[in-house]
Amino acid sequence: MKIQFIVCGWHMNRKSLIDGLYELKEQNKDTVDVFWSCHREPTNEIKEKFDYKLFFNGGEEYGAYQQAIKHLDLKDDTICFFLHDDLVLKSFDFIPLCIESLKTHKVIGNCMNYGENSYNPNKVIEVGIKEEFDNKTRLDYVMDENKHFFNNGIIPLKTVRPSFVCMMYSSVKEIGGFEPREDAYEYPRKNEEGTYVYRGNKGMSSWGNEFPALNNYKFNVVFGADKIGYLSNTYLDSKYIYECARGNVVSDHPITDVSNIMVKDVKTQTFYLKED
Repeated sequence: MKIQFIVCGWHMNRKSLIDGLYELKEQNKDTVDVFWSCHREPTNEIKEKFDYKLFFNGGEEYGAYQQAIKHLDLKDDTICFFLHDDLVLKSFDFIPLCIESLKTHKVIGNCMNYGENSYNPNKVIEVGIKEEFDNKTRLDYVMDENKHFFNNGIIPLKTVRPSFVCMMYSSVKEIGGFEPREDAYEYPRKNEEGTYVYRGNKGMSSWGNEFPALNNYKFNVVFGADKIGYLSNTYLDSKYIYECARGNVVSDHPITDVSNIMVKDVKTQTFYLKED
């Protein structure tokens, strides 16, 4: 059994995560591998310390995860940790907990996430991620070989944030990999205000929500909601990891057990130092 960390490389600025992953793999060379699936040119530190590859920036984080698993030669019993690179790492004590939890679960998230009462895979999206997707349904973003997973129509979803997803590689194969289809890989561009947006001036959260929902749908249909678990019942935060919002610790979802860290005040859009 091997443990494979796959990190979506974009921010590349969280010292606790970079240093922690490097020390972990150096101390466990026979069992732990770390791969950075980068959607922008990696820093020299990432290049020097880790196995990495620069991929086309498409599909958001699940695009990066899918690109990585196609690139890597993973065995079915590999325990995979799919991570954002802006996580604040507190402790690797989540590793044995996840290994134990995978005996009864198929998908493990770091924290509770908000579910959806009625997700419709046949909903039409007027402005597509590319022009050829205009007025197409959510299902049109799914790989052809995986469309049969969506025959249940409208269902409630128990969801996992894509910032931290733990699965056996055999389970990843069971759902046919991660959506969206490669045809839908497209990157955001800066608008006149200097903000990254997609076509139609759609914010990052547009496809940043749509693509994870496709995978959450498969988690629910293929495995069942009871096979989805969390390390914490607190949104964004656990004893082991804090999931940043677009690279920032945010004031409306406080971080615990960490001091001397910059926090973004969501009301004033300014930053302050959390000292205690």
